[in-house]
Amino acid sequence: MNGQKLLCSRAVLFTSTRSRSKFWNYVLGRKAKQPKEDKSKRYADTLCLPKTKFPLSVKDGLAAKRELEIQKTAGFEQLYAWQASQPREKVFSLHDGPPYANGKTHVGHAVNKILKDITTRYKLLRGYRVHYVPGWDCHGMPIEIKALSQARTKGQSTHLSSVQIRDQAKKFAAEALKDQMASFRRWGVMADWSSYYTTLSPDYEAAQLDVFYNIYEKGLIYRDYMPVFWSPSSRTALAEAELEYNPEHRSTAVYVRLPLTRLTERLLDIVGEDGAVSAVIWTTTPWTLPFNKAVCYSDAITYACLKEANSSDVYLCEEEFTEALSDILGRKLKLIGKLEGADLKGAKYAHPISRAELPFLPGQHVTARMGTGLVHTAPAHGHDDFQIALQHDLSVNCGVDEVGRYMDGAVDEKLRGRQVGKDADEAVIDLLGAHVLRKGEFVHSYPYDWRTKKPVIIRASKQWFVNTQQLKEKALECLQDVKIIPRQSEHGMTQQLQKRPYWCISRQRVWGLPIPVFYHRTTGDPLITRETVDHLKEVLRQEGTDAWWTLTVSDLLPAQLLSQLDKGVPEDYIKGRDIMDIWFDSGVSWASVLKDVGGQADMYLEGIDQFGGWFQTSLLTSVAVQGHAPYRSLMVHGFATDESGKKMSKSLGNVVDPDTVVNGGKDKKKDPAYGVEVLRWWVGHSHAHTNIMIGPNILQQFSESLFKVRKSMRYLLGNLYDLDPDRDLLPYNSLLPQDQYMLHLLHEFAQQVEGFYEEYSYGKVLQALERFVNTSLSSFYINMTRDRCYCSDHDSEERRSCQTTQYHVVRVLSVAAAPILPHLMEEVHAHLPDNAKHTDVLFKGGWLEVEEEWHNPELKHRIMPVFSIRDSIVDALASASPSEFEVLIYASPLLDKYLKELQKDNISYVSPLCELMGTSHVTVLTVPPDVIPDDDCMFVSGSVDIHKKEKDKVVTVNNDYKLMIMVSDAQLCERCRRYVSNSSTSPCDRCLHVLGGSWAS
Repeated sequence: MNGQKLLCSRAVLFTSTRSRSKFWNYVLGRKAKQPKEDKSKRYADTLCLPKTKFPLSVKDGLAAKRELEIQKTAGFEQLYAWQASQPREKVFSLHDGPPYANGKTHVGHAVNKILKDITTRYKLLRGYRVHYVPGWDCHGMPIEIKALSQARTKGQSTHLSSVQIRDQAKKFAAEALKDQMASFRRWGVMADWSSYYTTLSPDYEAAQLDVFYNIYEKGLIYRDYMPVFWSPSSRTALAEAELEYNPEHRSTAVYVRLPLTRLTERLLDIVGEDGAVSAVIWTTTPWTLPFNKAVCYSDAITYACLKEANSSDVYLCEEEFTEALSDILGRKLKLIGKLEGADLKGAKYAHPISRAELPFLPGQHVTARMGTGLVHTAPAHGHDDFQIALQHDLSVNCGVDEVGRYMDGAVDEKLRGRQVGKDADEAVIDLLGAHVLRKGEFVHSYPYDWRTKKPVIIRASKQWFVNTQQLKEKALECLQDVKIIPRQSEHGMTQQLQKRPYWCISRQRVWGLPIPVFYHRTTGDPLITRETVDHLKEVLRQEGTDAWWTLTVSDLLPAQLLSQLDKGVPEDYIKGRDIMDIWFDSGVSWASVLKDVGGQADMYLEGIDQFGGWFQTSLLTSVAVQGHAPYRSLMVHGFATDESGKKMSKSLGNVVDPDTVVNGGKDKKKDPAYGVEVLRWWVGHSHAHTNIMIGPNILQQFSESLFKVRKSMRYLLGNLYDLDPDRDLLPYNSLLPQDQYMLHLLHEFAQQVEGFYEEYSYGKVLQALERFVNTSLSSFYINMTRDRCYCSDHDSEERRSCQTTQYHVVRVLSVAAAPILPHLMEEVHAHLPDNAKHTDVLFKGGWLEVEEEWHNPELKHRIMPVFSIRDSIVDALASASPSEFEVLIYASPLLDKYLKELQKDNISYVSPLCELMGTSHVTVLTVPPDVIPDDDCMFVSGSVDIHKKEKDKVVTVNNDYKLMIMVSDAQLCERCRRYVSNSSTSPCDRCLHVLGGSWAS
């Protein structure tokens, strides 16, 4: 043994194979000779075993049932009103983006509403008075379509009047709102549910009309004839935010030749007088070709003239397209000349259907390597096309009606009645005949109506617009003062705003707030003034919005008012038929909901898609009226998917119903009732991900994680059954070192958690909670102190020290987790001893009660070497329990000093050092042992790094130690079940002392 070399990096066993075998043989032999443990309960009543009514089981829907009871006893429904009445200086306003009242709740709702609730509950605990008003968007096409579908099912949808449609939609929205509210309340969302906002309430609509007119008065709302996204399936214009893109859309794509009728000088030089030149264009919307008014080229592109062999036919296209064109035609082409885009100025071609002679025009939207380099232009059916038409005074006539059908007189008679998306493409291709060089299918991303899930078209019509071009610069400037969470999402908001060309706010539906405009019968000019809007507001307040459809123009626009305005008589006007875009409806919510907080919220919190939706429309309307953003910060979250990251759909059968998660399904084995806390745990853990995955495996995993927290909290509550905080709590300096160390860990945890909450990193909060509960608490502290809690005298300082620590742990953990797990933590709070509660409801108390003295890095520095020694003992003993062994420690002077701070006597079985080591006894040797009994001893050496101060510097010093691990000679104590007794028939001295005190009393 003496020849073995000491390693400093880790503990090393100094026993030969022979002696190690003897040691384990001795251990096994000793165990075989031991009498069987006495399983009697004769000392059970003398132990301080945990006592609590806090239930452990969450099976068979018990968790869900208890949550409902907790909501009643903890006053969930009254909490918002209580906090709103408190005289708190700080106010935190979170503006609730209104979900559509168009059906049952889904997991997306759960993510959004629970995240908001976590945020507001945290702010409440931090001493803020919370301003949070839940709301619903009750207007718009999604609800109108659902209402009509429902009416159709009941056989009521034939020839419904506008008022009847509105009535059906209102009833449908009211029922959906009721169902959604029930879910939100069940999820524990803190709000005054008797006071919410809807976009159809009279006060809200009046404020919306005010905002509309204020923006109009500034010249930022205007009416124009422009191409807009149009949904033939919904028969209305759509905004960008109402589109979703289908990446697998299949279009019929065609290459078409357009014969030139006038050649430029450069073209004549290349092909000569007899050359028959055709421009080649490519389009995925053949139905727009009858409305072609020009071909656009780019001055930055080089074009090629390609001639067929044995033919006078010449094809004009981008130089890069030469090879592709040869493949399309199925024959070789010869390059006979090149020209620049500018060389096409003045060229003309013949439209293959109308035979009209049309121009070649320069266009900045034409880019290289996109198609043929020559772009078909139909001004009424493309945004870039429309701009070209304005620049060159081309006609912008729309030839398709609201369902996408060719209108009479707009096109060739052979196309009359053909409909886009059905037979229009094929009819045009047939009409083009030999001008079509190739037809094929093209798969690409294409905009769809977000509600009907059908393709949209671009169609010019007269609509009302918000002038985003004039607002963008100011809006982008205001965004600089807005904090966007997470930070990496900042670019998304500015990018969405910068690329928005305009905002069409008129819709050709009936379920919504009418645009308050009248049109002159003769001139068609719109009439809208402050006076007409104010009068209309009063009418709608008294009669409801249906009045726009039920009352006459004279009622809505009285003769007396027109006379004052010198605008004629009511008979001169007709009512407008457009309603406002639902994004305008919700985008002005700040005007109603935030009026009590200065028109600006501290936070808007929605899904990441709202960068192009509610976040943006709220910003634009607020900047236009107030000159600043309606929010100080934006927080975004991702979208819920199944466990493989796929979008949920009924057809795939992967939809997770949040109410089923909470209450269980018909088959409880397949869909158990987890209760809402598992749902909230899932949201808290996952919200930062782009794809927030959910499914049976994930829910089961989170349920198990939550159960571990519940189990640990129950254990702590059980140990506090006889604690009177006013009488029994010990001051920090009176606590045992290991308890002080636990409070140091608790302090570190509290600091971490607070930082994560401030960053809105709720997933990190739960990760820290799990680490603390599973590692610091369960694996370390609970296991280490169980003997002291159970077996010490109930009023001893040792036990009170542990109880004091556990009391603080319960208080900190329950408050730290409460914003995410309010039901569980209110339940924990309710099961604290009455005199341990500061308030009857946890959320009426404050934030974490953490003392600065708990932060004790010096103690941590002194105790960490002990953990290293303990680890070397555990490693040496492999699977054997350290509790059956005693250890002798000989250490270098500095390490020896640390050890003796934890154990005053040379040998002990109740010292802090022994408790930390988990062994039967610990002996701290002042000198190395002279004799090592080789047969029943294991000898271990190692070293630890200790940091100490030397001349204002912290230096690391390596300290050696030697361990002798021996099977304990003591007997098993029948009361504490440790190998610490002198006799197999009598309890240990510590237990005898406790029993003696008990008998004496």
